[in-house]
Amino acid sequence: MTAGELSISARNSQFGGILGEWYGYTVKQNLIIISAGHFGREVFTWAGQAILQGAPLAIKGFLDDRPNILQGLDHYGPILSSVEGYSPEPNDVFLCAVGDPKVKQDYCRQVLKKGGTFATLIHPTALVGPSVRIGAGSIICPFTQLSCGIDVGRFVALGTFSSVGHDSAIGEYCQISGHCGINGNAVLEEGAFLGSHAVILPDARVGAWAYVGAGSVVLKRVKPGTKVFGNPARPIE
Repeated sequence: MTAGELSISARNSQFGGILGEWYGYTVKQNLIIISAGHFGREVFTWAGQAILQGAPLAIKGFLDDRPNILQGLDHYGPILSSVEGYSPEPNDVFLCAVGDPKVKQDYCRQVLKKGGTFATLIHPTALVGPSVRIGAGSIICPFTQLSCGIDVGRFVALGTFSSVGHDSAIGEYCQISGHCGINGNAVLEEGAFLGSHAVILPDARVGAWAYVGAGSVVLKRVKPGTKVFGNPARPIE
């Protein structure tokens, strides 16, 4: 385990998914969610559900530079500070609920530079098979499936009802929207973004910081930094 990471291992839950088993920590951790936007509020909800199933966390609040973003909304924690203005405290752990991979990378690096530790959230309804490695700071959303032999890097978000096939690799900071299908032996390089219902066919590769539009089907390769759309996926402006 390297600095700034909180290890997690898979074990079966009563829902057939997994819960977090946290090594090296004997007290409950204080979870801080970076961004109180739409995805942040979803992560707040899913973290609460994981806590009800035994995850050793207490939600401390949000980091966001928009102090009034939760105005008029009930049942959410406080805005503690901006990311820039917050100094990690003992027992703090972080999740970054930001959909833009570049912005996510910037925020995560700021927290790591201050010595912050990132948790890994795996919803109790997720199905995670053997030989699946999930990096620190990743968010595995409800009703997802990762079969076997899969490597998921740090700070990845796998959206609701998405699936990852055998022996695939997902790089750091990737953002995978809901209902995506990543087939066997596929590779998503660092910072790739998949829109809702995107499909990556077996053995296909999506280059670093590429953008695959909603409903698109990647047959073979997407060049780094390219935006593609359609079936089959083709470059667009």
